[in-house]
Amino acid sequence: MQNKFKLDYDFEEDLLYLYNENKKSKGSIELGELIVDLEKKGEVVGLEIFEASKYLSELTNKKISKESLKKIEKASISFISKKGTILIKILLPIKKTEIPATIAIQNIKYKSPVTA
Repeated sequence: MQNKFKLDYDFEEDLLYLYNENKKSKGSIELGELIVDLEKKGEVVGLEIFEASKYLSELTNKKISKESLKKIEKASISFISKKGTILIKILLPIKKTEIPATIAIQNIKYKSPVTA
C-alpha cells in the first residue's frame, strides 16, 4: 500500500519527520537514529529520522544534502509486511528524480515461533 506522507524537516537539527496527517500515533519505537510512530493496530503512521541527511545518504548510497531535504514537502511511502518484519519503502523527490530508501523494522505484532 502506497501513501503520501507529509514531511517536516528541521534544517538546523537535520531532523526529518514523515507523517500521515490522517492517522494518530498510539506509541513509538526507537531504533537508533529512527523513531517509528505506530497506530493501535501496529500500522506505521510516522517516521522521525535524526541526522537525516547522513542516515539517508548511507541508506541509499547517494549524497542527500540538508539543502535537498529542506525543499521536499511530501514523500511516497509503501509498507510490505513479511512475517516478523515491516519493510518501509520511501521515495524521496530530490532534484527531479525519486530516490528510493528502504528501511526494515521488526513487526511488534508478530509472535515468533521461537519465543512462543
